[in-house]
Amino acid sequence: MGNLRDRDFVDVVSELSYWHERFKHGSMMGGSFFDDCAPVIKVACDIFVRHPHGILKDWQSDLFMRLPARGAESNTGITAQIAGLCWNRLNGNTRSIGYSSTSIQ
Repeated sequence: MGNLRDRDFVDVVSELSYWHERFKHGSMMGGSFFDDCAPVIKVACDIFVRHPHGILKDWQSDLFMRLPARGAESNTGITAQIAGLCWNRLNGNTRSIGYSSTSIQ
């Protein structure tokens, strides 16, 4: 039960720090962590806190309503992948987090 997280509270600063470390080690690539990844992670954390027992489809729908379009169609998939990694971690699914090189262009 040590893997379970408090679904009523998410420390966004800790989450950003955690993902920034992964970005620095090449697990997530983009032009800038703070411009490309951080906004997605912040919104993903907020969505999780508001609907901790929601489903992925609803979370993704909310994500794309709240984030401005990033231009390239491939970026939509990357945004979803970053948010999905964040939601997996918040759900305690550390086993299923794969750190492929996610690239935002």
